[in-house]
Amino acid sequence: MMLAAFYRRFEEALHQEGIATKCDWRTHAGQLFLYVSSALPASRLTERLLETGERLTAPTTLKPECLYVRSSDDQHVYPFRFLVPNEKQFCCGNLCEDCILLREKTPPQS
Repeated sequence: MMLAAFYRRFEEALHQEGIATKCDWRTHAGQLFLYVSSALPASRLTERLLETGERLTAPTTLKPECLYVRSSDDQHVYPFRFLVPNEKQFCCGNLCEDCILLREKTPPQS
């Protein structure tokens, strides 16, 4: 699934679960910001944003990152992104100490 699809699913989940009444994505200095209108206080909204992001990315290796910036009335601003893990996904042949070939194999879950 493309990363953009996670952002769409995330926004849809916020509306369906009643967390946000309005969401808007804006890019400033190359960073994606989420402007969200919600009746929840900023601390609780931050928790709910992270919970929703973690639930959507649970079957993947992606992780949500959400930091509170500021609020104005019922609109809150967060730099929000889904992080791709910074670990090797293939063997480069250089016998690195973090080589994927040296990881313990976990049996597939059925």
